[in-house]
Amino acid sequence: MLIIKLIVLTICILISGFKLSQYGQVLSRRTFFSEALFGIIFLSVITSLPEVFTSISSVIFINAPDMAASDAFGSILINLMIIAVLDFIQGKGGILSISNKSHILTVSTTIILMGLIILSMLFRSIANIQLGFLHIGYDSVFLILVYVFCVKLVCDHGQEPDKVPNTDKSSTSKLWLKFSFFAVVVIISGYFLAELGKEIVDTYNLSQTFVGLAFLAVVTSLPELIVSISALRLGSLDMAIGNVLGSNLFDTAIIPLSDIFYQKGQILSSLSISHIFTLSLCIVLSAIIITGLTYRSKKSFLKLGLDIIGMIIIFIIAVFFFYAIR
Repeated sequence: MLIIKLIVLTICILISGFKLSQYGQVLSRRTFFSEALFGIIFLSVITSLPEVFTSISSVIFINAPDMAASDAFGSILINLMIIAVLDFIQGKGGILSISNKSHILTVSTTIILMGLIILSMLFRSIANIQLGFLHIGYDSVFLILVYVFCVKLVCDHGQEPDKVPNTDKSSTSKLWLKFSFFAVVVIISGYFLAELGKEIVDTYNLSQTFVGLAFLAVVTSLPELIVSISALRLGSLDMAIGNVLGSNLFDTAIIPLSDIFYQKGQILSSLSISHIFTLSLCIVLSAIIITGLTYRSKKSFLKLGLDIIGMIIIFIIAVFFFYAIR
């Protein structure tokens, strides 16, 4: 039954993801949004909602803050590797060399937020103090405010709309209605995917951190993967990249947001210090993304840019580490 559920939900996301990309491409041409900005603002939030549901459910219903953090931080890690998948699919190598440089701001702000989370966890671990009002940490409130500021920066820095002829004759209102319908399908399917992950945790009695990284992060990143591949197939490269990188920015706010719902204390004090390794790894991989977007090397090997190959090697080493400490 678990396999049947997984297949059905995957098919739902596959079809809806393609439609979201299709309608998103047309809508970006009818509005003041570029394809990249449309991916960052709309697609990334829609495809990241499964992570939100999973993390908040983990702290409310099963008191598992480490699972919540593993899902949120692990999703950032998996999303970064989606760019490697996109590079392989486009087949020419050096995908970062042909992506818009505006993505650098999205990655940079994500690194800032991940760094602040690491500093907060280290400070709480070393000082062994609680900073907050009731069960909500002051640092969680600060992180949410920084996230809002970063989103405003990204939106203010948005590109000009893509100058591509619009051949779709449907009214804009109907397109938004269709887009919203398939967005709801993705959100609901993603939620049930997350519930499926928790069912596996209960069935096989696996550790919170390992399951959060090895399964929940992968499963809840499936909408990002499918929507991004669909966007790439439709020729919207920057929408695909924007979806992935925008999702990572959104994911940094999940744990501070979960602190509101965590009743056992302040969540950043309850997390295992091992999450710092995951976040540090994400920062390194994100830095490689920035390097690739800036240096813009077109050199490739086996259909992959050399920067992406570097990311894959580091990721594989990290996977062995996660497996060793599971």
